[in-house]
Amino acid sequence: MKTGTISTLIRMGAIAACAVAGAAQAADLPSVKEPVLAPVEAPAPWFFRLGVGGVLFDSGASLTLGGATVTGASAHASNNVTAIFEFGYFINDNLSVQLTAGYPPTTSLSGRGVIASLGTLGKATYGPAVLSLDYHITNFGAFRPYLGIGVVDALVLSTQDGAVHHLAIPSAGGWAVEGGFDYYLNRNWSLFGDAKYLFLSASATGNALGAPVTAVVRLDPTIVTGGLTYHW
Repeated sequence: MKTGTISTLIRMGAIAACAVAGAAQAADLPSVKEPVLAPVEAPAPWFFRLGVGGVLFDSGASLTLGGATVTGASAHASNNVTAIFEFGYFINDNLSVQLTAGYPPTTSLSGRGVIASLGTLGKATYGPAVLSLDYHITNFGAFRPYLGIGVVDALVLSTQDGAVHHLAIPSAGGWAVEGGFDYYLNRNWSLFGDAKYLFLSASATGNALGAPVTAVVRLDPTIVTGGLTYHW
């Protein structure tokens, strides 16, 4: 074999050895990759909320006494604080349906305007129930705001007389709009805040000042709630 051929083979072998060594060294180095963000896990479909709620009435009334309208007479419902609970289900990632209720509070109905001197007209213990459909926005990771609309059934459980005797207030229906948020701690637990505005009026009857009295009471409460949700 000629000397030139041998030299060429030696050079090719050296080049190949260097290439193999470089490849081996590169394989030993840690790889650098773009970080992969963990996807936000979809919430479990069923949920139960428990919180403290303030019931803030935007109230007023029109009254008739002995069949005649009492001009300038009105009534006011006192605000309440109570425990609020909600049971619901996610139809999909964005839509949920839920039933909201609470521990029945008692509101005092007081005279306003020309009947303010009568003081407390009566009291009512009630339990509003709201069945609603909400749309949840899922673009903000663990923070998920929502908007919804629903129907209301205000259950009047009992009444107490005041200046109005034999006070009777039947249950009434209405509708509601709401907005709020969930902040997910993990798949099973979240914090929530919620505000519901209820379009709600009720009728009332009884006797006052020796004559039959009837009233249409505008209640229109806003229910503001905060608390904890369990998902499963």
